[in-house]
Amino acid sequence: MKYKYLKLFLFAGLVSLMATSCRKDSTITLEDQGSTFIKFMDGPQKKLFFSPFSEVRTIDLFSLRKDAPSEGEANSSTPVTVSLAPGLIDRYNDENGTHFEVLPDSLYAIEPTIARSGDNYDFTLQAGQFAKEFTIKLDGSKWNLEHTYALGFGLSAVGGNKITSGRDSILVLLSVKNKWDGVYSVTGSYTDAGNAAFTGLYPYEWELQTTSPTQCVVVDNVLLGGVGFVFSTTGNPSDLSYYGNFGLLINFDPETDKIVSVTNYYGQPAPNTRTAELDPTGENQYADGEIKIRYFMKQPSFIPDPPHIRCRFNEVWKYERPRE
Repeated sequence: MKYKYLKLFLFAGLVSLMATSCRKDSTITLEDQGSTFIKFMDGPQKKLFFSPFSEVRTIDLFSLRKDAPSEGEANSSTPVTVSLAPGLIDRYNDENGTHFEVLPDSLYAIEPTIARSGDNYDFTLQAGQFAKEFTIKLDGSKWNLEHTYALGFGLSAVGGNKITSGRDSILVLLSVKNKWDGVYSVTGSYTDAGNAAFTGLYPYEWELQTTSPTQCVVVDNVLLGGVGFVFSTTGNPSDLSYYGNFGLLINFDPETDKIVSVTNYYGQPAPNTRTAELDPTGENQYADGEIKIRYFMKQPSFIPDPPHIRCRFNEVWKYERPRE
């Protein structure tokens, strides 16, 4: 992951946000010299994003590699068994707050050179073949945009050879994007009725990530590594915090590209009474790669008098590039 997390001070205390997705470097001991090793080339996670499609597409999920110590070993065939590992999906969801589901069998078919038996996939690295793509045929007509899917795999048999340490499993995450999905640069302004010293850190870089055919969640993968709004408590860029249990879900009209509503990702209302709501005075429109939007954060527990508006946001989001 490319998060550049900062340490953020919350009103309730200090929270350190870190991303740890590195895989330990593999090592070969003296006793392993002369052995043939099999490994996953990608990972530990591989993310695949697609624009909506209705045909059947050929998709390379991952690549396996054979590292042979001699010409004789290189010129011998190697049977390999890869097994489904759904636990990798559960672990990823728990660690990242996501909702990936196992890709249903009805959505894909495997290539003829791979034999499936239950959760096991058997194939052969032929003589002189150092790498092989694990390829499926994915049927876009059966994809439900309200779901994100994944497949976890582990190396379970490598023909009596050895498995490279730290390269024995992979999680492939598959998502179809709607038309508004992407990375945006965000300019604008915001005010907090509870504290005039709070200031925004514009420009931001935010991602709109598809959650349904007409909805995106707004994610800050630069400052926060998740859903939320980071701000300065003093005007000094080093004095940072964010609003707990507040983040945006954006709902679009697919015919007009108007934003029809915003809601709080953490609940409408969240346990701390925070809600999100469009400001009707804004354009609230997507056009030519740009979103102009005004919205409120309401919090009756903090602003008891109607309409309970604590924060006002007036922003322009400019599309920069697809998400990786």
